[in-house]
Amino acid sequence: MNQPHDVQIVLSHDRKYPFHASTLARSSVLFADMLTEPSAARLSTKAKYVGISRRWVVELVEMPTAQYPAGQLELIELNHNGERVDGFAGRVMNENGRIPTKIFKNWERVLYAFYGKDIRIADDDMGAALVDCIGLIEVSEYLGCVALIGKAVEVALLKHGQALFRSIQANPQGWANMSFRIRSDLIFRESIIHLAGHWNYWKKNRTAMSGLAKTPGAKQLAEKYHRRLVERTRALENKLASHYPGDIAVPKPNDIPIKREEYAKDILIWMALAWFRHWFTQRMIADKGHTADDGGYALYKAIGAGGDAYMDKAVISQFHGMFPITKKAINVIENHVCELKECMAEWVQKSNLMKSNCQLNVEKYPVGYMTCVEFENGDFFWLKDDRDDAMASKKGKRPGGNDIAQRNLEAAKRHQEQREISTGSEDLAVEDDEDDEEPVRAPKRGRFG
Repeated sequence: MNQPHDVQIVLSHDRKYPFHASTLARSSVLFADMLTEPSAARLSTKAKYVGISRRWVVELVEMPTAQYPAGQLELIELNHNGERVDGFAGRVMNENGRIPTKIFKNWERVLYAFYGKDIRIADDDMGAALVDCIGLIEVSEYLGCVALIGKAVEVALLKHGQALFRSIQANPQGWANMSFRIRSDLIFRESIIHLAGHWNYWKKNRTAMSGLAKTPGAKQLAEKYHRRLVERTRALENKLASHYPGDIAVPKPNDIPIKREEYAKDILIWMALAWFRHWFTQRMIADKGHTADDGGYALYKAIGAGGDAYMDKAVISQFHGMFPITKKAINVIENHVCELKECMAEWVQKSNLMKSNCQLNVEKYPVGYMTCVEFENGDFFWLKDDRDDAMASKKGKRPGGNDIAQRNLEAAKRHQEQREISTGSEDLAVEDDEDDEEPVRAPKRGRFG
């Protein structure tokens, strides 16, 4: 257990940490590439005799920037005595000045997590928790070890309950990206539900679409579930527009052939039905149905509520002004309209469009769109690795420690590649909008400087 430390990580002149190369390389894509035998110092026999074991020194040579939010590490050259060739002791940080010191705490928490130490995140304030989470994610993404801190970040966020879910509702594209980065099933599902349910609005928001482009496959997934919602809403609209009351839907056998006098008995029901369809058709023409920004939510909610939620006495009076009838007859029509409303409300209830499948308490914090999306577990992009592991186990191939470590590193590499591809696609989309000049970008530094 008490193995000698062979790696020193230097964040500043007074923040130096001894670690084991094997542990770092098993946990991080970056360290796996950096801490190789060819890059290690060739310690002399004398150095080994006096107990010197340090063969690698890795230093934080660049503080966080927009391009590198976690900063940049660099492998430092050592001599045969395990000492730095440059003689540098690490940069001195003025912690009372403008240099942010929180980055060091984020580095410490991620590095200590390699040895099983719990990651603690602020849980008394949503804003503080978000700052901690973003900082940890940026460091772990740079190192290629997001899986190590993902659950800790998720648990810290979920402690905030409805405050978190209200934040997701307000910015689903941003939370979709964060949940993809930490592999959070619950937060990702919640984000897609809010995106798909309010897609007619979000798809016209350029900022939202630019943010969504940072998450591979999220836009296509939101569109997929939105299309399913449209199919359900159009089916409901078709039912509402073609429904006939039971008393006039099928003639009685004894009444065939139907005489004019028989139809005349139901004239007030037909008038009530015509008035309802007149009102409903106007809503459709005014784009209050599935093409509306809310996907038809306000319309379906009103029809589902019935009563005076729509076509109240004022509306009935307008119809009466166009087609004057006796007071007794108008009362009869009003009763028929109420009966129709009950029938239509049942169709809305049967559609389950007003049902909520999100974690947000929509009774306490109402939203103006549908949250009935039924998210399928198979649509979590990161579950493929779990399915592959399960298939391998069924075939009797039980993974060992090296296998698990290798799979974790491969998964982390794929995650980084996906993010790089999506970021590149977003940059191209932005460049296409610039007709006059091409933006100038600083050359990207290599991994070790």
